[in-house]
Amino acid sequence: MLSYLERGSGFPLVLVHGNFASKEWWRGLLEDPPEGVRLLAPDLPGFGDSPAPPDFTPSIPAYAEALRGFLRAVGAEEAVLLGHSLGGAVAMEAAWEGTKGLVLLNSAPPSGLKTPEAYYPILESYRENREALAAALAAMAPTRRPPWFPELVDRAQRMHPAHFQGNARALSAWRLQRPYGGPVLVLYGALDPLVSRAMAEETAAFFPRGRLLVLEGVGHSLNLEDPPRLKAILEAFLGEVMG
Repeated sequence: MLSYLERGSGFPLVLVHGNFASKEWWRGLLEDPPEGVRLLAPDLPGFGDSPAPPDFTPSIPAYAEALRGFLRAVGAEEAVLLGHSLGGAVAMEAAWEGTKGLVLLNSAPPSGLKTPEAYYPILESYRENREALAAALAAMAPTRRPPWFPELVDRAQRMHPAHFQGNARALSAWRLQRPYGGPVLVLYGALDPLVSRAMAEETAAFFPRGRLLVLEGVGHSLNLEDPPRLKAILEAFLGEVMG
């Protein structure tokens, strides 16, 4: 069973974090959940408080299977899934016909996200270099970082050892084979230095019911930079999905 945080009651909305992240990246939203919504924020295997075996090999299908198991365990198989960054790929892979909707926040696109080979030693160095890791994570939230940001850095440095390079390699190797047919909202913070607007457009176009909402004035991590804005967007989307 994955470790998770839960707030609110009502229709389930599952929050799937990205690479170098954890359930704590959703704390701002969890502190003020949308009305009538049960927020569930798990740690994927090897992140935060969810262990993974020593020989664990990161892959998007492995994370998606763990997420499906979590949804069954908490009775939320028909939830709306909100995936951030790498978590967007996991949410896309985990979605099935019972999923009520997808929200993809500055997500990796369905064609995967390639990291140049020269960057892998830098990713590995974050295991020991906290200052460099903190700077890299700060770049993912350029407009605002919450008071608990140092805790996020600490948790990132305690990831499973295989994650530092393995998650980037997993995203490079992954391709979504089948588009989810339900409603898909792609959110794109225009100041993102990692995911391009072209990638966001590709993601929205991949899904039969996909649409793109470009957010000016924020970067890669709306969940850290402006949780009230994310809450308002989710309330509107959930209103549409639930009729």
